[in-house]
Amino acid sequence: MLAATAGIYIPLGALPPVTLQTLFVLLSGLILGASLGALSMSIYVLLGVIGLPVFAGFNGGLGVVIGQNGGFLISFIVVSYFVGFMKNRKIINNDFWHLIVVLAIGSVLVYMIGASYLAFVTDSSYWLILAGMYVFFPGDLLKILVATYVYLRIRPHITYERS
Repeated sequence: MLAATAGIYIPLGALPPVTLQTLFVLLSGLILGASLGALSMSIYVLLGVIGLPVFAGFNGGLGVVIGQNGGFLISFIVVSYFVGFMKNRKIINNDFWHLIVVLAIGSVLVYMIGASYLAFVTDSSYWLILAGMYVFFPGDLLKILVATYVYLRIRPHITYERS
């Protein structure tokens, strides 16, 4: 789903485009767990690196990963692992508010890692770039709510989860 929705995006100039990708990153950690979620995100990034058009705007290639938005792509691996780790440690326990908090922390990790890399690549102020991430808050809040709803609805039907 991450690659399939890559063509749906809203460009924001110097900032990364708004996509549905973080929704599926969060769900990958919840559904697949830490190891498999991180592995699925690693495969996604690797597919993009070898040139398949799986990134935002159906772009691909090493240039995208080492370019300005590369930190956000790399953060997908970390965030999927983090969300899966927190789920497997019973931090969430299928509780709505715990789930919201963990997914919000995951979204903040995307901002922090992506902004760090963007500041490094563009030789800009980290804090200035991080402050510009406010445009993503409404969409990410909606993605967190959708991920929470979807996970809580499908959780009883998942027959296999790693512990």
